[in-house]
Amino acid sequence: MRITQKIIFDDFMRDINKNRSQMAGIQSDLSSGKRVRIPSQDPISFQRSRILEENIRKQEQYQNNISSGLRQGRLAQEALDETIDSLIEIKRILTHGATDTSRDKVRESMAQEIAGIRDTIVMTLNSSYGDRYLFGGTNSAAEPLTFDEAAPGGVTNNSNATAPRIQAGDQMFVDISITATELRDTAAGDLFAVIGNIEQALRDNDTGALNQMMGDITETIDHTAILASRLGNNINRLEFMNEQYESTNIVLKSNVSELVDTDFAKAFSDMQRTQIAFESAMAVHTQMIHNTLLDYL
Repeated sequence: MRITQKIIFDDFMRDINKNRSQMAGIQSDLSSGKRVRIPSQDPISFQRSRILEENIRKQEQYQNNISSGLRQGRLAQEALDETIDSLIEIKRILTHGATDTSRDKVRESMAQEIAGIRDTIVMTLNSSYGDRYLFGGTNSAAEPLTFDEAAPGGVTNNSNATAPRIQAGDQMFVDISITATELRDTAAGDLFAVIGNIEQALRDNDTGALNQMMGDITETIDHTAILASRLGNNINRLEFMNEQYESTNIVLKSNVSELVDTDFAKAFSDMQRTQIAFESAMAVHTQMIHNTLLDYL
């Protein structure tokens, strides 16, 4: 077979163009940090990475929901803790006022103190997060509790029975607070009605009624504590889910990186190997094209 200069040149150009193409691809991988940028480069890896990235985006949205829910839930939990402390204080005053040794003026002062604690509880349960009231239920744009002498205990309820919730996963919703409606509905009756009855009994110096109300105030404390415990369980659940999402996202992002990101160590090694091959081909070709018949004589 006769090897002509044209055959040699064509082979040389084919090899050079191949090296240039490889070097351009490696440079693009290095500059972009991505080995797979379009489906044609690796259809399977590209598709799998898109699915994983969609899962990551969805879980990150759930994490955002959980973070917002946790902030609201913790504020609601603090408000409930303060409410329990206030109810315990009412029980302490009631215990003192129910004794026969307390004087009329002392009980009147106690009644005023009870009224002040009631007002404090109302303000506590009207806590808000941004423009949303924590205990308003889904009617979160309006104050859940307002003062009204004609209402039970002098307090009107503007909330509903549907607790605010967030979506923390696929088909998974978690309550992030309770409603004033649920809080008021105790086994002893309306919470503020119980407080109002204690206040009135102190003003009336009715020690018999005061003693009978000891069970009522205890019931309201237990009721509020149970609701606070339930909210605490939801907060713990959200915190656990948030940690799970964080751990899962780290794994998913690592998987995406393995599928489409550039392996820089390998890319640099390939670049050096390709560059050496390119420079060697150029050197050999330069040497060959300078050869003439006179070089062999």
